[in-house]
Amino acid sequence: MRMYGLKSLEAGKFEVEEDAETLTVPAVITREDVYDYDGMLVYEPAEEIEEATLTAENAWIVENHPSEVILTKAEDIKGTVAKAVFEEDRIKADLTFYKDRCSPQYLNDIKKGRIKSVSIGFFWELEPRKGEFNGKHYDYVMRGIFIDHVAVGSWTGRCSYPLCGIGIDGKLKGANPYPNEHSCRLRDPETLDIVGSGERKHNGKTYRVIFGKPKGKPEAGSVEQAYRYPVETWSEDEARNHCQDHGGNFEAATKEEESAGLAQDESEREKLHEAAKRREEKYSIKFREGKGNLTPPEGYPTDEDDYGDPVNYAYPLVPEERCRNALARWGAFRGEYEQSERNVIYERIVKRALQYGISVQYNHELPEAKALPESIKKQMEGYDSADSIIAKVSVLVKQLKSIV
Repeated sequence: MRMYGLKSLEAGKFEVEEDAETLTVPAVITREDVYDYDGMLVYEPAEEIEEATLTAENAWIVENHPSEVILTKAEDIKGTVAKAVFEEDRIKADLTFYKDRCSPQYLNDIKKGRIKSVSIGFFWELEPRKGEFNGKHYDYVMRGIFIDHVAVGSWTGRCSYPLCGIGIDGKLKGANPYPNEHSCRLRDPETLDIVGSGERKHNGKTYRVIFGKPKGKPEAGSVEQAYRYPVETWSEDEARNHCQDHGGNFEAATKEEESAGLAQDESEREKLHEAAKRREEKYSIKFREGKGNLTPPEGYPTDEDDYGDPVNYAYPLVPEERCRNALARWGAFRGEYEQSERNVIYERIVKRALQYGISVQYNHELPEAKALPESIKKQMEGYDSADSIIAKVSVLVKQLKSIV
């Protein structure tokens, strides 16, 4: 089955090329690895990434993933992907932003490193097959990758720096400090090939571990190259002490000239996440970090009730045409949700469609259709209620008796 996915990549430091009309930054937009897609461990092979390189060239850049999942509105476009090339195990490209289509704040956040992540929206085929890559188990293999668009934002992605993101070149340099994380260097990155990263906890606080293998020795075991400490949860002193306890060289997160503005931005984001948490509790749908929208996208409904997924502001239901789109595309993208969430979202889409007078076909094989209230099912085309079936059987029995 053809599937749709979103994968976020976190950036590090980068160089900016700028003229009067555009701002351009280099990036790695995807690379070979095992990724977790809502509980599914999926391997993205290098050969599939190489085949997908053509689809990355000239892909549109957006600020947030479209509410309608794929890009359908020209006003959402902020720039384009250029010079997409496959190198070893990744796609490298230049991300060019059109200044007349981006807000000054958005462009400034990119230049200052507050926006540092890339998230591709793409179609793919799922092949059930178990295996292991770089010591990571997987249950599925990704095939037929087709990149639809690239979103650039401030989330933390599946493929984190220094493996993927804005500013990463062909040679991975390991851990250098940047505004969101303190750094602890354990080994010289020039002696290692960086192969992955993972998370650990110390005194209840999470930190990242960067792993590498000795250069030219792919069969050798992985070793720790560096630790990363998020500034949101680790003070400089706490991170420094932990690093020194492990014999590392500590570097504090880089300082920003606009620290007051950054703190204000972080405060606003925290408030938006708190609001998303309240919506989660209200609708029993999870907010999808890096995928969902914290606020209604520009040009879309402002009322959460006008979305099939009001937590992530996805599947807009007004005007009528958008509701038709949500209904038509539901079957292709339902895999992004757990079944309990599908039940909630599908019911909201169907109810609004029926209010518009749209004819909705009942699919007896769809679990969320079976979970609909009887009052809604009775309004759908092709649905036979238990009473209706009994009545038909009764008529058939009478007809058979009359024949006998």
